[in-house]
Amino acid sequence: MTRLAEGVLRWVERSVGTGARVVAVEELPPSSTEKHRIELRDAAGSAHAVVLRRYHDAARLSKDFAYVPSHEAESLRILGQTDVRAPTLIAADLAPDTCDVPAILETWIPGRSSFVPFGELDLGRFLRGAAEALVAVHRVEAPDARLPPYRRYVEDGGPAVPAWSDDPGCWERVFAIVAGEPPPGPRRFIHRDFHGGNVMWAGGEVSGVVDWATACIGPPGIDLARMRLNLAGDLGADAAGGFTRAYVRAGGLERHRDPYWDLMDACDMLTDSAAPIDAAEAASWARFEAWVAAVVAELG
Repeated sequence: MTRLAEGVLRWVERSVGTGARVVAVEELPPSSTEKHRIELRDAAGSAHAVVLRRYHDAARLSKDFAYVPSHEAESLRILGQTDVRAPTLIAADLAPDTCDVPAILETWIPGRSSFVPFGELDLGRFLRGAAEALVAVHRVEAPDARLPPYRRYVEDGGPAVPAWSDDPGCWERVFAIVAGEPPPGPRRFIHRDFHGGNVMWAGGEVSGVVDWATACIGPPGIDLARMRLNLAGDLGADAAGGFTRAYVRAGGLERHRDPYWDLMDACDMLTDSAAPIDAAEAASWARFEAWVAAVVAELG
């Protein structure tokens, strides 16, 4: 993690408001960006907590179409006009002019992600809260959004059957399915990486959704698919099904969930499917493959 330079801290202070002063800086675990939680006091003595997200991965910036700082800034601009519980955009240094890498300054969403042990969460409440949050995202109207259309991560020539697979035939069928036309449906504002690690939990409730780096205009089903896949891997297929039902009860359209999007998301996951390094990782990929096979079985 990079220590923040004095010039960056002064920029944060100016962005928060005249008279604001930094009183503490905490390094947070990195995700798609490096993150610092910064506490400030304004001229009246009121406390503020903000997060500085630094797009530190130069290689990814140069080649990943979904890793674009201006897209996250635009997403937060859009969300700031809605009731979606998401960070508020305070400032952005996209050039960058002050920070060493492109950076976004946003308000702090309290809580922790559901990557904490699920035994510490009320799963039913979490599924309901996450589903309600996702329905709110999919209701966002963004006709003037300067965001890209949805693209899959692997397009021409891929992906390939993973070397660790015990069922290559299943994957060949998956590739044939996703090579076909996607199901008809609306294109909406979507998070694109909606899973438990980006859903914050505080006081027994979902407190907000973070990490909007990959937001775009696309099929709502891909958001459902990403959450379903992660739930299936962590807790099993019943939890994935429970999330789908909670989404529909919260007002989401049942047709947004389609096996095609589950399989498309599974193919995207293969971009990170290196050979397992230990038994635990091998077991994780085995659960993933079993989930994919169950989705394929839905199609007869």
